[in-house]
Amino acid sequence: MARIAELNYRKTPKGWLVNVPGSLSDTGRFRRRYFSTRDKAKAETQRLNEIQKGQRGLAADISTATAEDAIKARESLADYNVTLAQAAAFYVAHHDKRAKAPTMREAWKRAVDHRKNHRPATLDSYKKLEKKLPEWFMDMNCHDIGPDHIKKALDEYTPGATAWKNGRAYISSVMGDLVKLELIAENPTKKMMIARAEETDDEVVIYTPDELKKLFAACIDYPLGEADRLCSECVPPFAFMAFAGIRPVEITKLKWENVSLELRNIRIGSTIAKKLYRRNVRINDTLAAWIGSIPEEKRKGQIIPTRWRQKAAKVRMNAGIDGREMQDALRHSFGTYTLAVENDLDMLKSDMGHGTTAVYFDHYHKAVTKADALPYWKVMPEGVEAPATIQPVANVA
Repeated sequence: MARIAELNYRKTPKGWLVNVPGSLSDTGRFRRRYFSTRDKAKAETQRLNEIQKGQRGLAADISTATAEDAIKARESLADYNVTLAQAAAFYVAHHDKRAKAPTMREAWKRAVDHRKNHRPATLDSYKKLEKKLPEWFMDMNCHDIGPDHIKKALDEYTPGATAWKNGRAYISSVMGDLVKLELIAENPTKKMMIARAEETDDEVVIYTPDELKKLFAACIDYPLGEADRLCSECVPPFAFMAFAGIRPVEITKLKWENVSLELRNIRIGSTIAKKLYRRNVRINDTLAAWIGSIPEEKRKGQIIPTRWRQKAAKVRMNAGIDGREMQDALRHSFGTYTLAVENDLDMLKSDMGHGTTAVYFDHYHKAVTKADALPYWKVMPEGVEAPATIQPVANVA
């Protein structure tokens, strides 16, 4: 066996120099290392010499098959200018990161547990989506998931563009949590190529004034024996959604004590608001008329009646507009017709509780003229005559 040349050190104007060969260097290349004292340089050369002796001893035990494998590996790495040791170190680091990353199913549970203080509807959406996503996707290690995997998983279950978009947003939030925890390097949803949605005039549904009249006309008490017959109780919640833009999820929590007809104000607290942001909504003339049509003794407790969902569905069906409220149609109607009359985005943003005005160009900036909008605000309770000229917020206190 050839004698191993021991490393040494020497003094130079820059300090004590130790020449480190590529076989022992952490970079895989020859390095010159300088130390401030002789003792430090000596200790380093002793350390490197021990490593070198150990490597030489191990080399004697390498089998022919292992040596051939090493030659093939070296040939594969030739174009990358890295050593076998560097390649092995990269693999170990990659494997360790993968071992630390959870499966998508585990990550999903972690995400839901982390959001226990979020709205019940949000948590319910997480849980429903988890059940719909393919098993192969939920069982994948998150370290291995790429944009194509997410696209394929969404394509397998989603019935339409909106569900696809929402699903991607939820997956992005789960993967984003892992990035923050440093369990994966980056969020793969950020690299997804998303085709621009086709423009359509019918993307957002709004009520026409005639449809709104039919909705309120269907809010009556139906004959004895019919299920959920007391539908006259649906007038207040429909009025608040149509003429104040209250969200369907917010109307289920709103109480009469949050409404001040005297101050012309609806107080949406953080426990009511969809995004936990408090806001005050103006009561316009039309809504004031509808509130005034409710006997004062009935303006107590919850705005919605018992079995609200069932009664609301019955009213919409009898009005010939079944299912539309699933698209926030009344809220979109309020935004569209208010903007057409007032043309004040900032004020409308305050009423509706949005963070920016950008959303209005997606949902409410329809081609509705002021002349088209005014009949909407003249939809009044039976027996109440609308004034000849009306503004949505003409007499705000």
